[in-house]
Amino acid sequence: MELRQIRYFKAVADASSFVRGAYYLNVAQPALSRSIAKLEDEVGQALFVRHSTGVSLTDAGERFYRRATGILDSVKQLVDEMATEDSDFTGTIALGAPQSIHAKLLLPVMAGFLARYPGCRVDLIQGSSSYLRDRIAAGDLDVALISNSASTSGVMMTPLVNENFCLVCPRERRGEFADTVSVPDLVGLPLVLVGYPQSTLAYLEAAYPEVTRKLVVRSEVNSSALVGDLVERGAGFGIAPSCVIGPERAERLSFVPIAGLQASWAIATQWNRQGLRAIREIHEMLLSLVADQVAAGEWPTARLPEAGDTHRA
Repeated sequence: MELRQIRYFKAVADASSFVRGAYYLNVAQPALSRSIAKLEDEVGQALFVRHSTGVSLTDAGERFYRRATGILDSVKQLVDEMATEDSDFTGTIALGAPQSIHAKLLLPVMAGFLARYPGCRVDLIQGSSSYLRDRIAAGDLDVALISNSASTSGVMMTPLVNENFCLVCPRERRGEFADTVSVPDLVGLPLVLVGYPQSTLAYLEAAYPEVTRKLVVRSEVNSSALVGDLVERGAGFGIAPSCVIGPERAERLSFVPIAGLQASWAIATQWNRQGLRAIREIHEMLLSLVADQVAAGEWPTARLPEAGDTHRA
């Protein structure tokens, strides 16, 4: 039995699917299926029940999952302990971020960290904030940039930056709007919103119930980056944080801050891992990058949070 087989087993169990497990692991599904089949042969029992919507653990699978989680946690702890005793960082750091924010913050920090510490490997995972928060809590990720919303037990949240939700529009139509717009100004516009797993519409309904019922929602998508894609193709106007408009889109898209609607980003780490040197270094690099971008006016809708806002869930 190989450690890789145990990692593959846990990924499939967490995803309840061979397809999603292969996606998260970035491996081919046939190779993943063969590895699991070999593992089941070695333990002499079926670990999964296959069905039309994915897979579920058998009783043997449940027992194996508990032991596998302990083994992987022990291996990761051993690697981390060896890294902190060394004069330089070694081992692997797993970072995560939603697609909408990774290019603005996580990629520059990841590249800088790799250049500074050549003995350390850094893996990058994209996903929704809720997915990444769960992976932090499970110990599968070391650091993630996520929306600073509902917390999860065992996750330390360090507020990073606040920014306005914006009306995302084609650049040639920016002149139709004032410096800012209000939620009532959105009535009548064909809108593209993030709907899954965190619904912008539900957020609007809670804050502006009467106005929200009058909005024209043409599409809900599961990524802020997709909002920008659809606006570029003329599907309507988006509601998203301004960070979805990266440099590659600045010639085609523009944004108008929406008064009273704020998005907050935080650095999430598992509480019992926040003392590791490598993680502290990444924290500092992220905080410094955001402060520099705000000071230079490169993130015009962003504001730094108040000091001392770190909290444990």
